[in-house]
Amino acid sequence: MDITGYIQDLLWEYECVIVPGFGGILATYRPAEMVLAEHTLYPPSKSLAFNEYLTSNDGLLINYICRTAQVSYAEASEQIDTWVRKTKSLLADNEEIYLPKIGRFHRDVERKLRFEPDMTVNYLPSAYGLRKVIAEPILRSKSAETIEVIEQHRASYSLPARTNRQWAMVAVVILFLALGTISDLIYQGIDIKPLNLNAASVLGFLENFDKPAEALPEPKASINRDIPHLSTDTKEPRVSSIEQPTTATVPEANTPVTEPATVVEAPKTEARTPTGRKYYVIIGAFKRHTNFQNALAYLKEKHPGEEIYEDTSLENKRIGFYAGDTYHEAYEKLKEARKDQQDYWLLVAPSRPSPKGKEEQPSSSIY
Repeated sequence: MDITGYIQDLLWEYECVIVPGFGGILATYRPAEMVLAEHTLYPPSKSLAFNEYLTSNDGLLINYICRTAQVSYAEASEQIDTWVRKTKSLLADNEEIYLPKIGRFHRDVERKLRFEPDMTVNYLPSAYGLRKVIAEPILRSKSAETIEVIEQHRASYSLPARTNRQWAMVAVVILFLALGTISDLIYQGIDIKPLNLNAASVLGFLENFDKPAEALPEPKASINRDIPHLSTDTKEPRVSSIEQPTTATVPEANTPVTEPATVVEAPKTEARTPTGRKYYVIIGAFKRHTNFQNALAYLKEKHPGEEIYEDTSLENKRIGFYAGDTYHEAYEKLKEARKDQQDYWLLVAPSRPSPKGKEEQPSSSIY
């Protein structure tokens, strides 16, 4: 089934005809225009374009086929699917698809789908019957009678030879008078500004007029090149103006050379001695007593034998376990504990003996 005729009929009435699964053909209004380079006046029309992303079925083409061909909706949809599969297969094989009075489809070197509209058909109903108008230039030829009349009444401006000689003599006399006047003004020391003439410029020109041309000096050798000295006099050595590089002092063969001693610093090690602080790994802070008791039971089960830290002075009761007296030891325990929960954090507090000989509860601070 060829659906080209159905698409042509719909383009007269609608601005977009979608072929389900293939793309949409757009028909937009284009006003009349005049191309001066072609001397052509084009009427208003519909400009065709193609959009391969408009593939959803809007029912326009299928319903029109059902009404025109008297077939069911399913049969018309199946025929369109068959046409689309065949067309895409040909395009994939680098074939060119031509829809009469619509345009050509092909794929370029980048495998992109291209559309070239057919400009011979105008789908604008209001411009039906209008054609393009070509404004050809009008060429008018001159008649022989007109040329003869013009030749007969043409005025003659030629002068006799005697008159020409007289005018030439007058021009020469005027030239000499002008030169004499200019020379007299220059001799009196008056500068002629428009001509930029004065006595100094004229005398300088006259002095250099008969002067022979001076010979150009020989080019000097470049200072970047080494010029050999060709003099045969060897009594006085030629001293170069370029300073010679100073030679470095070389130690004698028997002089011992001592190398500077290399000081190797011992690697610094982290202090592992107690600093008077105690570190605790805090697993959480709980407002409800039930959650606090559950966390306490979890600590006793997970870390048996460890010193339990409880801080009930705040609204949110903190609970944790003892991690050590040095930061390095405490940090290792914190990393081990964070394998279970990433929210654990480290608390550091000073350890001071109480009056009864027991350690006070540390004043907590986040480390």
